[in-house]
Amino acid sequence: MKKSILLGLLGLAAAALPSFGQGTIALDNYDSTQHPLVSYGANTGGTVGAAITTGNYTAGWYFVNTAGNFVGSFSADGSGIAIPTTLYSGPGVLTLASGIGATGGINNGDTGTAGEYAPPQAFNPGLGEGATVTVMVIAYNGTSYANAGNRGHSTAFTMTTTTGSAFAPFSGNSETDGGFSVHPVPEPTVFALAGIGAAALMVVRRKK
Repeated sequence: MKKSILLGLLGLAAAALPSFGQGTIALDNYDSTQHPLVSYGANTGGTVGAAITTGNYTAGWYFVNTAGNFVGSFSADGSGIAIPTTLYSGPGVLTLASGIGATGGINNGDTGTAGEYAPPQAFNPGLGEGATVTVMVIAYNGTSYANAGNRGHSTAFTMTTTTGSAFAPFSGNSETDGGFSVHPVPEPTVFALAGIGAAALMVVRRKK
């Protein structure tokens, strides 16, 4: 009986940490005193600049599927809400991570702390051990980044995949932008109206 209880407790403790694994990295900023947080931008329903507290936001990431430091191959994004693939022009393909360790809730049961995320398992980008991987963290509400009402992303940064049986390194230890905010995504009709307005302005200028 005692042995079963002990094994159960050890299992719970293991589930609370990113798993061991060769060639992995961890989507994890679970340390509010050091790691960058995800915060609210204007008109998102939260206090601007405050760490996200609601349970319906998800953190995820994109990674370049070729090993190397390609941070310089990303364009700046003044809106803060661009689809990351539209910003990348470097080698390989910027890929939305999927599967184990690809996403985690923000301020959910894994952390219980505003602005923090920490899936219980690490992510394997398939680049082998000790590889430099270029990544970009994203955050969004709803079912996906592409269809979110509010979303945002970090700047690109690099991480090194694990070797041997080490714990996967945390993204929060490597992110260099001090954290990022989510912002409202304009409705498609807003873009359409903006396009019509620009076309009308051009017509007026030509007539003049």
